[in-house]
Amino acid sequence: MTWTYIFILAGIVFFNRYFFLEPRVDVKFPHFFEKMLKYSAPCLLTAICAPIIFYQDDAFRAFPNNPYLYGAIFCVFMILWLKKTLLSIIFSLVFFYMLTIFMPS
Repeated sequence: MTWTYIFILAGIVFFNRYFFLEPRVDVKFPHFFEKMLKYSAPCLLTAICAPIIFYQDDAFRAFPNNPYLYGAIFCVFMILWLKKTLLSIIFSLVFFYMLTIFMPS
């Protein structure tokens, strides 16, 4: 049943994405709606990343020893400094793995 839901939701997502991106489809949204849609990607990423960074086994991670939090902060600074996504991800992953190796649990 789970695979069925995954395929149905994937179909809905891809249909909506490609239907509204098709130039021949003349759909005009109100200005406030287009303005709200600009925040959808950051909201979605926050909803995905926040539980990974702050939770472990239904409990908060300890802040002094949280490599996920430090890795996320490092990633933000790298992307702001370098302005190159792939390079920032590579440096952030190396930083995160070094933290997980050398940071005490």
